[in-house]
Amino acid sequence: MQFSISSAFVSAALALSFASSVVAIDIPYFSGFNLGATTTTGQCKSTADYIADFEAIRSWNQDFTVVKLFSTSDCDQLANAVPAALQTGIKIWAGIWGSDNNKFELEKGALEKAILAHGTSWLQGINVGSEALYRKEIDPWVLANQIWDVKGMVQIAYKAPNVPVGTADTWTAWVEGNTAPVTQAVDVVIMNAFPYWQGETPATALTALQTAIQNTKNSVGGKPIMIGETGWPTGGQNYGAAVPSVENLQAYYNSAGCWLAKEKPYSWLWFSAFDEPNRQEGVERYFGLAKSDRTKKISITC
Repeated sequence: MQFSISSAFVSAALALSFASSVVAIDIPYFSGFNLGATTTTGQCKSTADYIADFEAIRSWNQDFTVVKLFSTSDCDQLANAVPAALQTGIKIWAGIWGSDNNKFELEKGALEKAILAHGTSWLQGINVGSEALYRKEIDPWVLANQIWDVKGMVQIAYKAPNVPVGTADTWTAWVEGNTAPVTQAVDVVIMNAFPYWQGETPATALTALQTAIQNTKNSVGGKPIMIGETGWPTGGQNYGAAVPSVENLQAYYNSAGCWLAKEKPYSWLWFSAFDEPNRQEGVERYFGLAKSDRTKKISITC
């Protein structure tokens, strides 16, 4: 399928617009959740499913205004979710898979199609790639080029200069030192940090999160930071001293979630809104703040 903005046009626009200077984009505070693309039966979510998801999230706390989707094209995520977002007042942080160029072009095309159909009022931001540097799936220069490509399409061609574009990766990937071209390209550094995966206990988890944030800040040359993923599972196997349980999810939310919600030091997206029983890995199924039927596991009053 052909779309109106070619990569050649984008490259030309970038050369003209970004060569002289790069203007920093203000990243206003927001909070919300990462969200899966399938129902409990493994079917792709429909617009009605997304409406139910978004309404549940908004009912928990009106401060939850953003959801992050991991793909634009898989399961027709944007095609189905954007009308739901417009109906419910939720905004979407759109994820684009970038490791494979064919997939990247497909994902970019799905984003463009959504913009052509609905404008950009629903679009909170974009991440090109999700932990691709951590998994060493892509050369940093290639990823940087993809980020510039998307920025050219969205910010220049479709005249949405305030929509930030970044890439989501583990905090350890940001501090390893080989991300310079990516750091230069992004408007915002989207860092994922899970004290659970560091083998922490709830008692030490907030300190571990704050240390990860500071280490990332020290490594990204003053670029703004947001928390793309953090959370705690309620099922699956232990990881070192980290134990999955409802009690530990409550404890981690009370410390980390409430710190983020009350102090508002960074925008943040909890991983995740709902349990995903169709995920392959056991513990990954149980990171939801709520069960797969949308009922909360814990209190989120701070």
